[in-house]
Parts: sequence; structure tokens; C-alpha cells
Amino acid sequence: MTRKLGIALAATVVLLAGCGGGGGGRPSVDEISTVLSEGGDIGGEDFSIPEEQADCVAKAFHESDLSDDALNAMVDRDEDYEPSDADEKALTEISTDTVAACVAPDAN
Repeated sequence: MTRKLGIALAATVVLLAGCGGGGGGRPSVDEISTVLSEGGDIGGEDFSIPEEQADCVAKAFHESDLSDDALNAMVDRDEDYEPSDADEKALTEISTDTVAACVAPDAN
């Protein structure tokens, strides 16, 4: 579980650090979840998480203080996005317990 949590959070940090803001409005939980469940290869690690867990983590991101731009950047996989200090702070403030609960074996 700890490895999956670490991979999910690392993936999000990398996505936010290497993505660029998308269109207008806040992306939906479903759009965020799709990115997390599709995952991808970062540093030789596949960071995708199962769909039910991705839905839970996506909800936590959606309800967080991350800006619409940051979430759109993640959804759009825009490699030019540079997160603001506020987005970096918001990412660290997303409750580790909430995300850990999402990836717990009996969470869903």
C-alpha cells in the first residue's frame, strides 16, 4: 500500500510539475481519475492505480485547493506547466490520510 501511495503521489507531483494549464473551468473528478488510472511511465515506474482508487484520489484532488490550471495541466498532460507556489502548497496539503485511505486494500 505504501508503495502505491508513494507512486500515486509522485505521479501527481511529476504531472503537475511537467504539465501545462488547460482549458476553462475545473476538470471533473472523472477526468482526473482517468489520468490517474491510465497512468504512464515515469522513471521506469508505471504509476497507474486501479480505477476505484483513482476515483477516490481524484475526488481528493478535485476538492483540494489546487487551482483549475493545475488540475487542467494534469488532465491535459501539458509538459510546459509550472505550478504556482500556491499549487505546490495545496498539493502538500492534500491529506496523506485521505489518499492513503483511497489506496488501502479495503477502501473501496
